[in-house]
Amino acid sequence: MRLDGKVAVITGGGSGIGAATARAFTREGARVVLADIDADAGGRVAAELRAGGATIDFLHADAADPAEIDRVVGFAVGEHGGLDILHNNHVGFEAGRIGDLTLDGFRRSLDIGLVSYWYATKVALGPMLAAGRGSIVNTASVSGLAGDFGLGAYNVLKAGVVNLSRVTGIEYARKGIRCNAVCPGPIGTPPIDRLRERAPQTWEDIRDAIPMGRYGRPEEIAAVVLFLASDEAAFVTGTHVVADGGLWAHSGMPPLGGLGPDF
Repeated sequence: MRLDGKVAVITGGGSGIGAATARAFTREGARVVLADIDADAGGRVAAELRAGGATIDFLHADAADPAEIDRVVGFAVGEHGGLDILHNNHVGFEAGRIGDLTLDGFRRSLDIGLVSYWYATKVALGPMLAAGRGSIVNTASVSGLAGDFGLGAYNVLKAGVVNLSRVTGIEYARKGIRCNAVCPGPIGTPPIDRLRERAPQTWEDIRDAIPMGRYGRPEEIAAVVLFLASDEAAFVTGTHVVADGGLWAHSGMPPLGGLGPDF
């Protein structure tokens, strides 16, 4: 098993990519500490995996609170003797045009989606440096590589996550610690499900903009996270991996001369 005996912390693990990653990690032998602000969702994921024989703990935690991050990492080290993998996966942000965002909303977006990633990285580096090894995988987004209308705060924080991953990767490369980002495109997670109910035409427009013609599945992103966390990616650090069904590869131009994705 690719993660046999390794200890991993996953934030935002109650649903979507985080829950899928917890399933992938435990299937590959990792002992997982799952953290989420949604106690019910996180508890259900942990109970499901524990019933299947996995070693997994759930901690109700707000990853935007530094004290909570200290508690989660401290629990992993105290309970399992160390920390091999950190998967930063939580997010929260204010939507709207750049000029319409509130000061508090913009600051809160960065605190949740970027500052907390840096702080969790800082805290995790302690036990990783002591062991001389470790892998940090940050959930960024294709929205951190380009701009979206009405998602300015999200674009900024995810761009920060990409570069946080780069600088962490190069600074600790000779210490046995790797850091990378995964950049998903639109994935079928609870927020996308809610969008389908609230604005079905927008949901369809997003789907149709993806060259593969479908939303990604959380399990498909978890597979990328698993690779980056594992020793199979031993020479991969300071970079980002795009998994978006071809979305970022498209210039945005409409089909010309009748040529399009359906031929």
